[in-house]
Amino acid sequence: MTFIKRAGALAGALALAGCAGMGGNSDSTGMQMPGKTPADAAVAATWYNPPSEFPGICLTQLKDGSLRFDGGFAFFNPGRWTYDAATSELRLQLAPTPSLELSHAQTVLHKNLLRVEATKNTLVYAVKADTQAIGLGGFVFYRDTPCPARRG
Repeated sequence: MTFIKRAGALAGALALAGCAGMGGNSDSTGMQMPGKTPADAAVAATWYNPPSEFPGICLTQLKDGSLRFDGGFAFFNPGRWTYDAATSELRLQLAPTPSLELSHAQTVLHKNLLRVEATKNTLVYAVKADTQAIGLGGFVFYRDTPCPARRG
């Protein structure tokens, strides 16, 4: 039953994602994340959900404040991110998705998820230098795990 609910939410999100967009500035703010510095100068952080019953999914935070999903969750693109070092909060603002609040309502099930700001399509996580993973959409994304090269 859970799979059917997720599949239904995914189908609805995919239908809306084609029409949805998010604004944002395109300046290079050079935003930083705590922890390891990625080899790519344009990347602030990567999170990877390795393949299991589904293909691997990569979440890449770029230093210009944009974020991108590859290999899955493309309906969350385009996205934006910010990090508040004073509160250790990572905010992921995702493309409008009607099921965001419903699918993340049980924050205890999503590793390090503090809250969902549904009106802003934003997930807020507790992330410090030693944070190893976050949970998103029922999947665990591991920090600093290399993402495979993008295809196409």
